[in-house]
Amino acid sequence: MDSDLLRKTIIDIGTNTILMLIADYDYRSGKVITVSDIQRIPRLGKGVDTNKKILTESFWKASEILSEYKKISNEHNSKEIIAVGTSFLRDSSNKDEFIKSISDMTGINISILSGKDEAKWTFIGGIYDKLRTGKFTTIDIGGGSTEITSAELPTDHLNDLIKINPAGISLDIGSVRIKERFLGKHPPNFDDIIKAENFINHELEKMSLNLSDSFLIGVAGTITTLGAYKLKLNSFSPEKVDGISINIDETEEFLKEFATSTIEEIYTRGKYMHGRADIITSGVLILKCFMEKFGFREITISTKGLRYGIFIREISKLLN
Repeated sequence: MDSDLLRKTIIDIGTNTILMLIADYDYRSGKVITVSDIQRIPRLGKGVDTNKKILTESFWKASEILSEYKKISNEHNSKEIIAVGTSFLRDSSNKDEFIKSISDMTGINISILSGKDEAKWTFIGGIYDKLRTGKFTTIDIGGGSTEITSAELPTDHLNDLIKINPAGISLDIGSVRIKERFLGKHPPNFDDIIKAENFINHELEKMSLNLSDSFLIGVAGTITTLGAYKLKLNSFSPEKVDGISINIDETEEFLKEFATSTIEEIYTRGKYMHGRADIITSGVLILKCFMEKFGFREITISTKGLRYGIFIREISKLLN
């Protein structure tokens, strides 16, 4: 590997997905170069909202996927693996047991991000390659929580981006959580959708952020899935989805379509619906409520997000 490149592996362990990024930092150009970007959908946070406990089956799913990821990372000669956990780990009563078990079985150590840190590094990962001066807001609709972050960017330089402290909040309105709490039947009935919408809007009332006049960027599975669906793709293509926009009218149309379809019908929309078909309705509902409440007419998609933000965090430690 080129001596001007620094390679690291970042693993993002979420409520619904486990994502792995292997990337290089090019000291000469200051650019982040994606080597490998992989997704698995084990839904480790299944039942955590109800029981506050990670299921035994999730221990084994996680260890199997992380062992696979470690092998791939080694094959790519990555110098280090950094693994972070998010909402479902924050909420679970047996998080320490889970982390120890994973460490014993795979040798991978997991650190749990606070909601504030998750919001910040998701923000940085979501916008780092779309930099311009002005105000940015990001929304990350995860399985267990939704992170909303906003900041004014004084310059378009990556080093300045690392130094900012964006205002952010983590809300307990993830797509898996809303599905388990309100939309267990599919297609859901009208009353359940209204109950879910009322709950989401109540949670959004907790926000005191000023999001006016900002450029909205969406990251994570709900948003990227909608991008692939808008383009009528059969298989997900990050190169095609990254940077496209969805307006509020399209969001409402997607919600109506998914909310009146069976799980089996949603599966036929594209391969990227596997692992998401039963939660895409709740994810789109969260997005619609957010865009309506804060007056956003359009959202631009980023296929990056937290794992890229953590990579930039690790690189910044070496540069500063």
